This record gives sequence, C-alpha cells and structure tokens, in this order.
Amino acid sequence: MIWPIAAGLMAGAFWALTFIAPGLVAPFGPTDLTVARYAVFGLSSGVVLVALRRDQWLPTLRRHWLVILGLALTGNTIYYLCLSEALLRSGTLLPTMIIGTLPVVMAFLGGLRNGTFSLRRFVLPAWLILGGILSHILPATWAEASEPVVATSPAGLVLALVALASWAFYGVRNAEFLAHEKQTDLVAWTALTGIATLVTLVPVAALLPGGQLGLWHGSIGGAGPLLLWGTALGLLSSWAATWLWNIASRALPGEVLGYLIVSETVFAILYAFVLEQRLPTTAEIVSVVLLIGGVSLGIRAASNASRLSARGSGPAAGAP
Repeated sequence: MIWPIAAGLMAGAFWALTFIAPGLVAPFGPTDLTVARYAVFGLSSGVVLVALRRDQWLPTLRRHWLVILGLALTGNTIYYLCLSEALLRSGTLLPTMIIGTLPVVMAFLGGLRNGTFSLRRFVLPAWLILGGILSHILPATWAEASEPVVATSPAGLVLALVALASWAFYGVRNAEFLAHEKQTDLVAWTALTGIATLVTLVPVAALLPGGQLGLWHGSIGGAGPLLLWGTALGLLSSWAATWLWNIASRALPGEVLGYLIVSETVFAILYAFVLEQRLPTTAEIVSVVLLIGGVSLGIRAASNASRLSARGSGPAAGAP
C-alpha cells in the first residue's frame, strides 16, 4: 500500500505545477497554456501508443472507447472549461473554495460507494482539511479586500459546482473501472486518455473566442515560456500525474484516494514559497499542518477500516 500512496502523492506534486505556471507564461493566458498542455498530452500519448504493441491497447479501445471519452471530458475538458468560466464570472475566492472541497467530496463518495463510509471516522479529517484550505485562502482575500472584486454571479457558482462534480465523477469512475478491469495496461490507459483529451480539445479550442487564445490573433512573440511550460505540464502534470494517479486508483480505496488529492494543495503552497523566495507566514504554516494532519488521520482511519472489512468478509473460522 505504500507505493500506491506514494504514487498518489507524487501525482499531486505534478498537478501542483499548474498553480504556478500561468504566472510564468506572460503575455499568454491560462487558456493558451491549457491548450498547449493538453496538445502535448495528446500528441505524446500518440507516440506511446505507436511504441506499444497493439494488443496492449487496441482491445481496450474497442471495448471501452465511450468510457475513455467520458473520463477525458470530465477529468480534463469539462472540468477546465467550467472552472475557468467560474473564475471569470465570480472572481477567485468562491470557485477556489468550492474546488478546495474536492478531497472531502472524493473521500465521502469513495467511502459511500465502497460501503465502508463512517461519519464518525470521516468528520475529523474533513474538518481539518477544510480548515487548512480556509486558513490558506482567507488571509489573502482579506489582504486584497480594498481592491476591486468581481461580483459573484449565480452562473459562476453553478459552473464551479459543475467543475467540482465533473472531476469527482472522473476520480470515482476511473478508480472503479481500474479496480474492476485488472487486465488493463495502465500505460496504455493513460495514453488512451491523452488521445481522448486531444480529441475533445480540438472542438473546444475552435469555439473559444480569439481574445481568449493569444496564438489565434498573432501573439506569437515571446512564446518560449508558453512552449516550455506547456511541454512541462503536458508531460508531468498530465502524462506522469495521470499514470501515477491510475496506479493509486487501481490499488487504493476511494476514500483514501480522496485524501491524497490534498497533496496538490500542499505542494502548490510549497512551490509558491520557492518561487517567491520567502518563508511561510503563520497562516500558511497552520494551513499546511492542518492539511497534512487531516490527510494522515483520514488515510490511517480508512486503511484500518478497509483491513477490518477485509477480515470480516474473509472465510469463516475453521473453514477448510
């Protein structure tokens, strides 16, 4: 169980790069970076499929192409579109707080669908994680209170909730599929997800207004950072992170998977310290401690519950 947990934590470390990259690709924006990232993810996935034997991925594609397409849409395309629109319509705070509940939502759904959910076991880790998220977000919000803010709109709230539901569906459905389909090659599954993401990205990019996609109106000067970070995110935050998350998803209960997503937030905070060359504030230290504490308690409690459940479902004492 140690290696799958480590794989889930490493996936979070790679996902966290997406928090710092948008500020490093000016004059290009988050939409440009996302298109570059998923293009690299899809194209590199094509290279991997060519390198693999056809019997490693073609039967899976034929049997499960609809599942692959649905997971690519919910885990990547729909999630990003809804989140970015929510940020535009409602500002940063509300969508960030809603998406920040994803580890708790995933842990809840995973335990519920696995039949091992216990409110008594769940409530303390959940409160610690939510407290850690709030202690990180709110001080920055108060510091910027004097600046103009975007008015919260009902549409922004709905879009943020759809983004939350979209990735929660992806996380639960992907884990259930991989746990059931033990014969599916994880490298091939990751590559097929990348191809499906590229397929869904093409019509999405075609529908985006030119003002959202800098490359469409000639802003190609200084594209070096965009290409660099697009490649880094495509290979690390998409390819490596998806593969590592698939390893964790196949081996771990859904409740544990939910808690592991918190590593994305923790690593994003740590990267910010390095990038800004500063020490953490008191609020940030409290945030990291609460997040790590919540994850540790949640994983330990869920793991103990899984072991007890496995013993209870084993053969009866004295059976041959």
